[in-house]
Amino acid sequence: MKRLPVIDISGQPADIGFAHGKALCEQLKENYSIYLNMIRANTGQSESAIVDSARRFLPEVEKAAPELLTEMEGIAQGAGVSLETILVLNCRSELAFPDQLATQCTVIGITAEKTAEGNALIAQNWDWLPAVKDNSAVFRIKPNDGPRALLLAEAGQVGKIGFNQHGLGLVINLLVSTGVRLGTPTHIMLRKLLWAADVAEATKMVKEAKWASSCHILIGDAKGNIIGLEASPYGVSEILPQGGMIVHTNHFCDPSMSENDLAPNLSEDTINRLDRAKELVTAQEKWDSAGIKQILSDHHQSPLSIYRHHDPDGPQHLRMLTLVSILIDLCNRSAEVAYGQPCRTDYYPISL
Repeated sequence: MKRLPVIDISGQPADIGFAHGKALCEQLKENYSIYLNMIRANTGQSESAIVDSARRFLPEVEKAAPELLTEMEGIAQGAGVSLETILVLNCRSELAFPDQLATQCTVIGITAEKTAEGNALIAQNWDWLPAVKDNSAVFRIKPNDGPRALLLAEAGQVGKIGFNQHGLGLVINLLVSTGVRLGTPTHIMLRKLLWAADVAEATKMVKEAKWASSCHILIGDAKGNIIGLEASPYGVSEILPQGGMIVHTNHFCDPSMSENDLAPNLSEDTINRLDRAKELVTAQEKWDSAGIKQILSDHHQSPLSIYRHHDPDGPQHLRMLTLVSILIDLCNRSAEVAYGQPCRTDYYPISL
C-alpha cells in the first residue's frame, strides 16, 4: 500500500521550515510550476506579475503570523528557492481564477454523542489536481514553542488539514466568492488555527482574522465539540451541528453569505454532494469510522459524487480527483488516511 511521506520536523520556525524545504525540494518546485501554469493559463498574467501579486501579501502574513513567515523563509532556504516561490504556493487560493477552485472537497463532522465510541470525528475527501498528489506529505511538527501538530499539506505550504496535541483539529472546503482582498491567506490561517486549544479559541481566532479569500473550516476538539465556520472578506458565519452532525461542500450554506457566492453558477456538483452527504449521515443514529469511510467512498451520481474520479476531458472542475481521504479521531489524537482512491485503497493509521 502506498503511503504519504511523513516528515518529522522540530525546533524553531526557521528550523522547521528549513527541514521541510530540504526534504521536499523537488516536490515544491514542481508544485510551483503547476500553479504558475494554472494561474497564467486562466488570467493571462506573466510569471513576474503573479509573483508581484503574491508579494503584496507579505506584510499581511508578517502581521498575522510572523512565526509562519520565518518558517516560510526557512522553507525557501532549505529548498534553494526564493521566498516569493513559497509565497505563491501559500497564496494559490487567492491568486487562482475562480473556476479553478469551484469544486473540491466534502467534509463531515460528528459530535461525540453521535459516535459509537463517544469521540468526535471530523473527515474530508481532499479533491484536487491529480498532478499535486505526489507532491504532498504529512508533517509531524514539534515546535520549541506551541503545541505539536500533525499536518497534511502540499510541499511548500505551511497549512491545510490537521490536528494538534490538544485534540483540536480541522478540515476544510475552499469557497469561491467575489471580493478577494489583501489579508491573511487561507493556508496561512489554517496553520495558525492549529495553535488553538479548543473550538472556542479557534472560533475566536477565525472571527478576529482579516480573511483574504473565502473558505469553510470544520473544527472539532477532544471535548466532543464541532463547529463549521464560513469565513470570507465579508465576515464569518457559524454553521452549527444539526442532530449532532455537520456536512459541507463548496458553497455557502448561510443565506446571509450567499450573495457573493460564485460556486453554484460554476458547478452544480457542490449542491449535489451536500444533499447526498446529508442524506447519508442522517440515515443512522450512531456513527463509527467505518461508516464515515463508506460515505467518503460514495459514487452516487458520479462524476458529481462525494468521491471523485478523474475526468481528463471534462471542464476544469471535473478534472479534479480525490487525492486523499482522511478521518480524524480528536479524542485519540490520531487519523486514518487513504492515499488515493478510498474505494480502492485501504485506510491506514497515523498518529501524532
